[in-house]
Amino acid sequence: MENLNDRACALDAAVHAWDIAVATGQPSPLTPKLARELMAVAERIVPPLRAYGAYAAALEAQDGDDDVAALLRYLGRDPGWTAR
Repeated sequence: MENLNDRACALDAAVHAWDIAVATGQPSPLTPKLARELMAVAERIVPPLRAYGAYAAALEAQDGDDDVAALLRYLGRDPGWTAR
């Protein structure tokens, strides 16, 4: 990824792909490697956007979280969520 705008778009696309996959009972498209790369982007762009409601508050890290879970929690998502 070339610049921060490209990376921000990748973060948005990847996380919404996770949302859709989980909501429809599909496997997560997020890999640990991609989540690690996207976490660096999230840490740069998310904090100032939380004040405007663009991102939920981060959820507390849990023992055993992998890189995917850490990214999802940082973005306010529960990595264990399912569309029951």
